Amino acid sequence: MRVAILDDEPAELRRVEQTLRQISVTGEQAWRLHSFERGEDLLRQLRRETFDLLILDWQLPDISGLSLLRWTREHMDAPPAAIMLTSRDTESDIVQALNAGADDYVSKPFRPNELMARVNAVLRRHGLQRTASTEILTFNDLEFDDAELTVTRASNPINLTEREYRLARCLFANLGRPLSREYLYERFWSHEEIVSSRPLDTHIYRLRNKLGLTADRGWQLLTIYGYGYRLESVATAGE
Repeated sequence: MRVAILDDEPAELRRVEQTLRQISVTGEQAWRLHSFERGEDLLRQLRRETFDLLILDWQLPDISGLSLLRWTREHMDAPPAAIMLTSRDTESDIVQALNAGADDYVSKPFRPNELMARVNAVLRRHGLQRTASTEILTFNDLEFDDAELTVTRASNPINLTEREYRLARCLFANLGRPLSREYLYERFWSHEEIVSSRPLDTHIYRLRNKLGLTADRGWQLLTIYGYGYRLESVATAGE
């Protein structure tokens, strides 16, 4: 889970970080928290990186959290989930933020347990929170079994390593959403594995071949120059 936190008060940033670190997600790696004190800095990262969740203060000295929220909804194909966390607490403020696309609104000073509950609720609505039950998910003719970490096509198993499975599962869970290279590396590789090679490109090549991610099967795995990858569902010739 990659989270961006925006607040111009360093003490408040640390408090939000400490709260989010208490949230455990079964079967997932530790959350990656990225803190920003300036809206400009976060906007720069949003143009080239992928985040699952934004937690935004409203009032900042440069770009307001509300302006950033609106930018994500207007300029991003698949904007991340967003929670406003601010001292502005009038009804008109809340309505304005929700109408701008916020998934939730939390007033300061926040209560840690309430913030954790609201974060979890937003992630569940966006399909980002793993539940205790494991289900088999089907995408066209591909069947993903999270319990066994296996993929089958027409009941025939496809030989994937565990990392290949998790990378493929991530791509299918984010259909149509651009995923930055940094986002994928943070989720699936340690720093030591990255410095001497380009393992992501190798794994993408293998998944294209092993899973048949081609237009005739209804898939298109696009390379986004200077950014990363996006898996899309496309209509086949017979449709």
